[in-house]
Amino acid sequence: MKKVFAEIGIGNESICSTEFEEVGGIGGEFRVSRFILPEHITEIYLRFWIGHRVFVLSTLDGFKAKNKSKKALKILFGIGGTGNIPLA
Repeated sequence: MKKVFAEIGIGNESICSTEFEEVGGIGGEFRVSRFILPEHITEIYLRFWIGHRVFVLSTLDGFKAKNKSKKALKILFGIGGTGNIPLA
């Protein structure tokens, strides 16, 4: 099973995209330009990335703010959870 983050908004390469990453953060991550819902939904979130600051309002973790080394502008609605990578 992988962590799955399906997102809609501005700031990623496409308006709708899905990121897959290894559970535990080991093994990297990759993004596809399609909206693919996780098999098991664990959270719904809003993410605002302005400059080096990222603000996340999540049903799983509440409100969090953190600094990133990369500078960006992103406004995203996302659905997070777990699932397998679709073959097609």
